[in-house]
Amino acid sequence: MLSRLVLSKNNLFFAFLIFGYLFGVIFYDFIEFSYVDELMALFLVVFAGMIVIERKNWKELKSIGILTGILSFYLIYSFIIKSNTPGAIIMDFLTQIKPFLGFYCTLLIAPRLTIPQKRFLSILCIIIAGGLLILGFIDTNFLFFGHQSRYATAIVVTFFLLCYCSTNSWSDIMILLLILTIGLISTRSKFYGFWAIAIFLMIYVKVGGEIHFNIKTASLFIGLLFIAVWLARDKIILYYVDGMMNSREMWSRPAMMLTSIQILYDYFPFGSGLASFGTFASAEYYSPTYAVYGLDHLWGLSKEMPTFICDAFYPELAQFGVVGVILYFTFWGTILRKSAKELLPEIQLFVLLIFLFFLIEGIADATFTQNRGLFILILLGLVLSPNK
Repeated sequence: MLSRLVLSKNNLFFAFLIFGYLFGVIFYDFIEFSYVDELMALFLVVFAGMIVIERKNWKELKSIGILTGILSFYLIYSFIIKSNTPGAIIMDFLTQIKPFLGFYCTLLIAPRLTIPQKRFLSILCIIIAGGLLILGFIDTNFLFFGHQSRYATAIVVTFFLLCYCSTNSWSDIMILLLILTIGLISTRSKFYGFWAIAIFLMIYVKVGGEIHFNIKTASLFIGLLFIAVWLARDKIILYYVDGMMNSREMWSRPAMMLTSIQILYDYFPFGSGLASFGTFASAEYYSPTYAVYGLDHLWGLSKEMPTFICDAFYPELAQFGVVGVILYFTFWGTILRKSAKELLPEIQLFVLLIFLFFLIEGIADATFTQNRGLFILILLGLVLSPNK
């Protein structure tokens, strides 16, 4: 029975991965069905539940239990302080827990894809990459994806999926870097930074460089950070310097960033609560927090036009307070530390690149809690599952 479950588990997850890649990433904006990622998360929860029942190893639920406990605390806390309407709070609770469930459920399921399955995914990625290259030249307004940033993230997801399926040969690395280079068509400065870091690190590891948590590595990453900032300098100046020095009114991104710091102080230590700041739910059910901090009159942050409320990830951490910020970076620190100790260099690099992608992406997009973020975290769980 267990052997049949393992066989069907791997095949089912393989089909799920194809579905998630095509409809949860590539065609997500085109088909305009925004519940694909919620259905993916629900599928993983049910799938993981079936695996646990079959194995009868309830200890495997420890991580998911801790995750659920933490976010349930914030759910109750948000109801107590009335951070928004009950419907908004529940919506944001589901949004926040979704990417972590994608990671931990995949880690628990621990699927193993066969070489033919990885080969099929590799061919699919190369075909999709070719289509994205053509689309980048003919769809100059990015109508298919709705925005340049989503086009760039689709390239990154394709890169990560192919990276998981590929070997560490020079030919595979060249194909990966060529696919990643397609994203330059998006003209997104944050992508330029990630592109430069990814190219350097992939070549560095391939020629024998090692990744350790020491002074040498820290110096290396400081240098890479300067390169990324330099490549993105125009947009950083535009959004976060010019925006803060605007004589008439502050722009949305610097306003949200600065206000989030104030919220961390005012609502120490657990934050302003779910659906209160920087999230889709706080815009859909317009949070009173924006009026309290005088943001409701700014363009893109008003009740009539809340377009830029969830335009970056880091401001929404103010909802969880200093404790939440610590927990978020502890999550990443734990993963990076374990991967550096236990995994092969190419797997260490894969984990590190995902972390760096979210680190950069969070400055100007809330990808972590969106459909593409969910898929990348599923890949992260997939690559870490042998060493869970």
